[in-house]
Amino acid sequence: MKNTAHQNSITGAAGEYLILSNLLRLNLTAGKVPDNTKHLDIMCFNKNRTAASLIQVKTTMKKESKSNWMFHKKHETPIKNLFFCFVRMQADSSKNEIYVIDSETVAHVAKMSHQIFLKIPGLKGQKHNDSDVRKLHRNHKSILGKLSLKEATAHLTKSELEFLDKYSEGWLDQYRDAWYLLENYNI
Repeated sequence: MKNTAHQNSITGAAGEYLILSNLLRLNLTAGKVPDNTKHLDIMCFNKNRTAASLIQVKTTMKKESKSNWMFHKKHETPIKNLFFCFVRMQADSSKNEIYVIDSETVAHVAKMSHQIFLKIPGLKGQKHNDSDVRKLHRNHKSILGKLSLKEATAHLTKSELEFLDKYSEGWLDQYRDAWYLLENYNI
């Protein structure tokens, strides 16, 4: 039986070094911060070296259809200069996926998706329990479970339905390898 916490820390470290190697490949000045530093894993200067961004890396090795990234309630509050790199690693490294997203977008997605999750009944019709866990999904319509979008209208507001439409399949594509967000970052 493998040690899940140990495996998760190895996966996390691998994701951090993957991001760091990409930043260095792009000729950006970047470095890993000490482990367990609150809110960040890597510090990176823009291409002009006039501003620094903070980077938090979230890594998964799950299959694409099951891949989402877990984070916490604290991420509902944006942090100036903070970017997230969401990594999906695969055995074939040429198929790795990296999404670079600003903290403001992540905060919005974390808050809205969790708000919707709490309003949608569970598989047996029960109310979902609140927790500090948040998820970034490839398709936030997956929050609905077996409920159709039409059935969900009875539980959700217009803005929540618009959120599901905007953050459905393909929404992450605009952030895939979006290194320009870090290269051109200015305070």
